[in-house]
Amino acid sequence: MEKTEALSRRDAMRTMGAAVVTCGLAAADARAQAYAPQKQKQLTKAAAHYQDTPKGEAACGACPYFTAPNGCVVVEGEISPNGWCPMFTTFAPLDRGAHQGGR
Repeated sequence: MEKTEALSRRDAMRTMGAAVVTCGLAAADARAQAYAPQKQKQLTKAAAHYQDTPKGEAACGACPYFTAPNGCVVVEGEISPNGWCPMFTTFAPLDRGAHQGGR
């Protein structure tokens, strides 16, 4: 009959600790690789109630969603910097609680 050597408590705890850390790191790595941000779906001009003229002092060119020279993150198509829609805001997305990558 072959005699087996028993693990000490200290060696057993080290082995279990290493296994827990390894599993945790593997799970975190899998989550990070699986994440891919989705492309923002834009509204049509009609759905956004877009107009080519400003509303008072509010104009697309002052909105953080406006992308120069004539685009918008929220509304599809060509957008005038002097246009306006109800999504107009002066607050940056981070000011409204949006998440910033890498924080």
